Amino acid sequence: MTLQAWEHFFKPEVRNGGRVFVSKGQVNLMRASDTEAQAYIRTSSSFKVCFKSDSIDSPLLTASCTCPPAQKSQFCKHMWAVLVVIEDKNPDFLSLKTDLQTAIGVSHKSSTENQFSQKAKDTQAAYKIKQADYRKQQYQLQKQRQQGKKQTRAFKPVAARTFSLEVEAALQFFQENGFSLRDSMDSESIGSARKKLARIFHPDRGGSHDEIVELNKFTEILLEFSDI
Repeated sequence: MTLQAWEHFFKPEVRNGGRVFVSKGQVNLMRASDTEAQAYIRTSSSFKVCFKSDSIDSPLLTASCTCPPAQKSQFCKHMWAVLVVIEDKNPDFLSLKTDLQTAIGVSHKSSTENQFSQKAKDTQAAYKIKQADYRKQQYQLQKQRQQGKKQTRAFKPVAARTFSLEVEAALQFFQENGFSLRDSMDSESIGSARKKLARIFHPDRGGSHDEIVELNKFTEILLEFSDI
C-alpha cells in the first residue's frame, strides 16, 4: 500500500504538520520489523509513535501515539510523519496493509475492507489449528520411535533416573509440545526438536516472542545436561 493510499485517514493539515517534522529531521525511527515499527518525534515534548500488526499477512495496522489527540482516537501529525519515514526507509512494512485503526480500538475500515480483515482472521485461526494438529502428530511419531527403540535394545529404567527441577521443567515443556526426550537426551534429538518447534513458535508463523524465548531457554538446559 503506497503512502497516498493512507492519506484519506489523515486531514490535510495533519499531513502538512507531519511533513514539517520529517523535513526538520525530527523523526527518529528506532525499530522496524515485519510486524512492528517504533519511532520518536523529537520536539520540546518527545512523543512515541508505534505501528503494529498481528502478523505479516494481517491487513490491519494499529497506530498509537503518546500525544493528546491520539489519546482521543485521532490520527495525529506524529503518526503521519512516521508513516512518511517508514515508506522511505522500510516500505515492505506497509506493502500488505490496507486497514488502519487507533490503538484504543476505533476502526476506520470500509465494509469491503472489514470482510477482507475477517477473512485474514479466519485464515490465522485455521493456521493455529494446523499448528496444534502438527504438534499432536509429532508427539505420536516420537512415541512410536521410542517404542521401536525399546524393542531393539534395553534402556535404563526411567524411574531410576533423577533430574534437577530445571531439567524436569525442560523435559515437560518438550513433552507437552510433542517431543519426549527422556530416553533420548542427546544433542541431535534435542536440536531436531528445537528446530521443528522454532518453525511453529516464530512470531512470523503465528507464534510469539515469549514462546521462542522459552524454547531457547529449555533447549540450552537440556543441551548442558546432555554434555555432563
